[in-house]
Amino acid sequence: MKAALSKLRIRINMVVEGEPAEWLESWKRRGLITSYTDAVIQALRAYNEKIIDNDLKIHQLRNIMEIEV
Repeated sequence: MKAALSKLRIRINMVVEGEPAEWLESWKRRGLITSYTDAVIQALRAYNEKIIDNDLKIHQLRNIMEIEV
């Protein structure tokens, strides 16, 4: 399944304005990102990690609540 997912491609064509554009410009100038594509990929990875952490906390809380009942 992972091999099939690695071939999946999605094109994102967008314009970033305002404060987020300033962040991107600053990060690129500081060398934190190599390109704007790199920034989007890093942001998606960070967001995915946050979602996974949140899901884990929800499951842990449910398990604790089940034990207490």
